[in-house]
Amino acid sequence: MLRIADKTFDSHLFTGTGKFASSQLMVESIRASGSQLVTLAMKRVDLRQHNDAILEPLIAAGVTLLPNTSGAKTAEEAIFAAHLAREALGTNWLKLEIHPDARWLLPDPSKP
Repeated sequence: MLRIADKTFDSHLFTGTGKFASSQLMVESIRASGSQLVTLAMKRVDLRQHNDAILEPLIAAGVTLLPNTSGAKTAEEAIFAAHLAREALGTNWLKLEIHPDARWLLPDPSKP
């Protein structure tokens, strides 16, 4: 069992939403894994659509969403994505990611 803030999860496994061929395959994989906590890159969600192909199946699956700031190259971009996630998903939870060079997906160790 895993407890974070006021939520309890049966699984310690966090899963992501990237690299799936379809939304159906994504949801089937998440269900098969037993994961209840799913990371979601805000850059991949189309908030102008009421039936976003990534977001809607996840909501229907009943998983807890952990939005992330993937794609942010600076702190300012990450803060913007965090505000967007809070507004769109109604959560204060966030997986913070800042990658100055998208090729490597590594943090910039030269920044304080």
